[in-house]
Amino acid sequence: MSRLALPTLLLALLTTACSEDYCAQAPRCDGAEALNCEPECTVGPCSSGPIFQECDQGTTCTVVPGSRTDARFYRSRAVCAVTLEECEPETAAPPTCGADRFVTGCGAYRRELRVSCSQAGLYFAQAPACCQGPFPDDGGTDAGTGDADGGVPDAGTADAGI
Repeated sequence: MSRLALPTLLLALLTTACSEDYCAQAPRCDGAEALNCEPECTVGPCSSGPIFQECDQGTTCTVVPGSRTDARFYRSRAVCAVTLEECEPETAAPPTCGADRFVTGCGAYRRELRVSCSQAGLYFAQAPACCQGPFPDDGGTDAGTGDADGGVPDAGTADAGI
């Protein structure tokens, strides 16, 4: 084996050994951080892949089961719950948006939740209007693809990528 091949092989092994498959670990709570994985995004706004959310502002991370009879909300999810008590989304007040582009309300997982606009479609039957745009020019960090998408055209109409 050549001198160059051995360091290259060691680097490849170290890189492989250190990479984590977060989707295989989801849903889970690590203290105040919720981890979920969305293999594909069919109802926007939402993002695919591993999704981390810090449960702050008085919320608690908890894993809740999905509904076995609901084709859209069947997955169990780690959620940032305002309260751990169950609520009824059909009779609760509609979800509301804060100035920080987070939505709070009774979600499809029957908990009072706090989630980002970019993930509202995964937790609420209808994303609030404040999450559906149009948004001011924000460099591409709007409801369509999540944080720092570099201006990829998405749910915002005045996006830096257009």
